[in-house]
Amino acid sequence: MSRSRRFLVGLLYTYGYQIMLLVSGIWLARFYLRYIGQHDYGLWIVGTQLLVYLTLTDFGVVELLPQQIAYATGRAGGQAVGHELQQLVGQTVRLVMMQLPAVIAIATAMFFMIPAEWRGLRGPLGLILAGFVLSFPLRIIPAMLQGLQDLGFLGKVQLISWFLTTCATVLMVYAGWGLFALALGWLVGQMIATPVFIIRIRRHFPGVVPKGLPPLNWPRTREQLGKGMWLCVSQIAQPLVAGSDLLIIGKLFGPAAVVPYACTGKVIGVLANQAQILMQTATPGLCEMKTAESRSRILGVLVALTHGILTFSGLVFCGVAIINQWFVTWWVGSKQWGGLTLTITLAVAMLFRHWTTTTAYGVFCFGYQRRISLTNLIDGAITASVCFVLTMQFGVVGAAAASLVGAILVSLPANLSIIAQDVGISIWELIHDMVTSFLWRFLAVGGAAVLIGSKWTPSSLPVAIFTALAITLVYSAVMLPNILRSPLGNYVRPVLSSLRLKFTNAPVSLSHEQS
Repeated sequence: MSRSRRFLVGLLYTYGYQIMLLVSGIWLARFYLRYIGQHDYGLWIVGTQLLVYLTLTDFGVVELLPQQIAYATGRAGGQAVGHELQQLVGQTVRLVMMQLPAVIAIATAMFFMIPAEWRGLRGPLGLILAGFVLSFPLRIIPAMLQGLQDLGFLGKVQLISWFLTTCATVLMVYAGWGLFALALGWLVGQMIATPVFIIRIRRHFPGVVPKGLPPLNWPRTREQLGKGMWLCVSQIAQPLVAGSDLLIIGKLFGPAAVVPYACTGKVIGVLANQAQILMQTATPGLCEMKTAESRSRILGVLVALTHGILTFSGLVFCGVAIINQWFVTWWVGSKQWGGLTLTITLAVAMLFRHWTTTTAYGVFCFGYQRRISLTNLIDGAITASVCFVLTMQFGVVGAAAASLVGAILVSLPANLSIIAQDVGISIWELIHDMVTSFLWRFLAVGGAAVLIGSKWTPSSLPVAIFTALAITLVYSAVMLPNILRSPLGNYVRPVLSSLRLKFTNAPVSLSHEQS
């Protein structure tokens, strides 16, 4: 399989999973609110954000592994064999096991530091912390498959494990297990796929499995830990950017206040993850390209990805501007609707964060781990600080605006400048390539959507479905010329031509351009 095909197959399964996650999440939130209650469900939302910080204890070693495997595979001519890969995997296993005592100590301390007012969360969170410790070394296995770009298989297993986990969680909640049901469901989700991944690696990629754990190579260890530490610094910023709003709202206004904020941003939040998913799926291929392709070639791929992500973001913006009020009211009741201003603020922040995500992964794949880590850390610190101040002044709308401020003031300028410098063009040329053709089209359709959303919202499910289809058709018609132009069109046109051949037996006039 070519890199493009592996990427598209993996993306297809990932988006299928996201669609199922969104549809089921609509029902699950109502189900949890009914059987668990708003206070306890708010506790769960806030408490699970704390778990994000525990993932930082591996110093970025596991997070770095897919990139290192992709680099090694590229140097081996695309073959997943060789002593280098076995050494890399064995060394990573040793490093992770050395970190395990620290993980146990931090998890124990986190358990005893749970505030007294969150006592209902103590038992379930303790179960999750214990499960995290047990699954800590097992994260190496899916990371290996990601680096080997076995993305289609990962997507299939993710879908199946999600289905089994969700069914088990629903049954336990219905049986009255409360927050323990959510904790046990999370634990099952972490463990259930591990045996399948092990079998997959042994059968299809035996050349990467070390016959034994090699002694630590200290020069390589220093390099691995050095890069991993910078990646860990970058990871610290993620909960500051993506989770500080929930924690601050919960602290200032109580856990119950988190629920309307989370429900209003539910669709935006789920769809906002698509940029991260898209770039994570693309990263192994981009890293492999780094060892075999020019940076201008990688830039072309980044611009194409940016066009695709921003086009998707614009559609989400237009949809939620008109439909979100009806959706939240239909889903969980009008009391959980946070207002159009909150919706638009969250959607604009999503749009800029999607652009930030593509540039951040570009900097990362170019090899600037230290630069992107410092940028993300500063962004996270400013976002969290601004979030506290704006939430005090403007309530939940201020919390939503904080992410937008961090993106505009820190991440975008820093990331764009390093990419422009690295490929030898001006920052304005880079901005022009990435957003100009998209921007005026989006402003026209998005402005109309906000105007309509301020005056009208669907009154029933059939009307909402019809409205969503109408928005999609109008938006697609306006954006189609931009989608079909290069560089994004270089990937879209062959796919469309292949579909035309498949369904109409029409001749394919465009050759597939392999990335």
